[in-house]
Amino acid sequence: MSAPIIAVEPGKAVTLLRQEEGGWRGSPVARAGFWPAWRPGHDAVSVSVVVDAGKRQRSAIEMLDLDGNHLRTLYESPLGGDAVIAPNVPHYALWSPGGDRLALVAQGRAGLTLFLSEADGPLIADPIQTGAPLFLAWSPDSGRLAVHAGVNLSVMELAEARASRPISADARGFRTPAFSDDGELLAFATPDGTGDGVVVQVAAGSGEASEAVHELPGGVALAFRPGTRTLTIAVTTRPASGAFDELWTVDLSGDGKPEILLRRAFTSVFWDPTGEKLAFIVPSATGDGSVSLQARTATGEFLGASAPFTPSPDYQTMAGFFDQYGRSHRLWAPDGSVFLAGGRLFTDSPAVAFSDGSHDAILSWRPERGSPIERIGQAGIGFFPPPPASG
Repeated sequence: MSAPIIAVEPGKAVTLLRQEEGGWRGSPVARAGFWPAWRPGHDAVSVSVVVDAGKRQRSAIEMLDLDGNHLRTLYESPLGGDAVIAPNVPHYALWSPGGDRLALVAQGRAGLTLFLSEADGPLIADPIQTGAPLFLAWSPDSGRLAVHAGVNLSVMELAEARASRPISADARGFRTPAFSDDGELLAFATPDGTGDGVVVQVAAGSGEASEAVHELPGGVALAFRPGTRTLTIAVTTRPASGAFDELWTVDLSGDGKPEILLRRAFTSVFWDPTGEKLAFIVPSATGDGSVSLQARTATGEFLGASAPFTPSPDYQTMAGFFDQYGRSHRLWAPDGSVFLAGGRLFTDSPAVAFSDGSHDAILSWRPERGSPIERIGQAGIGFFPPPPASG
């Protein structure tokens, strides 16, 4: 594992961690910030910042290089408007795979709004759509942006004067749509005939028609296995619990027959960049809010589990909205060798945990039996850069 990690404690310093002989070395990137996101293909990150402006607050998204030099302001909140969308979440930022555009969700003058900014071009914080909730997915070629706003799902064609194509006016029972890696398939869901379950749909090509691929009793979270047309479907029959009950797969390049991969409680699941294994965040049975990590192969074979830990607030947010944050903030190393967590180990001493705030730490785990979970830096959460673009 040689990739750097961008780390942050909410509202505190943003730090770049690099692995050196004998450990990890940190260097400052920003004095204070939230949710840094790597710009794909560049040594740069976007960082959400919040500053006091008289009796109110204002927020912005700044683009910085890895030495902390300011490159560009990509968004500023309106005067007199709300500065954040949730506690410790000023905005949500999703870079396009090519790193040329940033899609961001922020509080605009008309409420929760999707904006689009160019990293190098003239377009900055152009309002695209207002609605709540808002969930986003870029196509792999960065040419299209799928937008799930309320119950409407549409695809914006950025190469065609931003033409927006409606996909569904009844998109419910899921949050984030999912593109296959070849960009040919878009997965989403609609209600079933009873209103209690969902029908998972896949639109191909232009999206003018969709096909039902599975019907399930509950809400779903969707993702494609990297490099394939295999759709994974996490199913929850108790959405208020924050837990999922099952994980299904559907090979859309084969017979399209749904197969159960896992039947047990988990809060989130993340494909590694190679498509060879999955990491699960699993709630503890003790009811104390602790979690552990588990890893399985693409066919469901158990690889290993970590020791339990208490997740940091940001890590709880990441786990709770994994189907969206997993697109923008990567916990897997680019080569799939390591998975990151954030929080406190049960073995931490009181001096470590409480001497100066929570002292949450970035935790590193290799997905193998018996592998320890290791502290590598003080922060609430940290992220790897995306894997290099293929080709």
